[in-house]
Amino acid sequence: MIVFQGLSFWFLYWLWKKLRTPKAPRAGAAPLAIKGGVIPVVATFTGLRGLPWVALATNSLNPVFRIESGQLVYRVLRQRQRPFADIRQVDVREAHGTFNLIFEFHDARRTFLANVGTKARGTQALSLLPQSVPLSGRAREALLPTGAKAGA
Repeated sequence: MIVFQGLSFWFLYWLWKKLRTPKAPRAGAAPLAIKGGVIPVVATFTGLRGLPWVALATNSLNPVFRIESGQLVYRVLRQRQRPFADIRQVDVREAHGTFNLIFEFHDARRTFLANVGTKARGTQALSLLPQSVPLSGRAREALLPTGAKAGA
């Protein structure tokens, strides 16, 4: 009986500590500032070229999306590095609560998708890419200021 009471008190203490610890903000609520090319993402996906909303693999536990000086670093299942020269095109897709950056590569039928959460963060990430990376029409439109789209 004493052991049961001890376990009960330990469980209540553990629960109290767990509920008191502050939760880390989800990527969608994280600040917009991108430091060192590290872009906070909600999730990363591997998809197929031509089917942007179909995911073959997903990672929402520990996704990585980083734009470095000469390469793109990302993790879906395992961490990969691709030089900017390998990127065939960057596209964007937007839906309620998501803003996805879609990276297509020359030598692969699979794509890399990063859900950055907000359009502001997606625009910041697109602006970090060098001019040599080709952007789709939607991606170029996402880079335009809001007033420029309304006037067009």
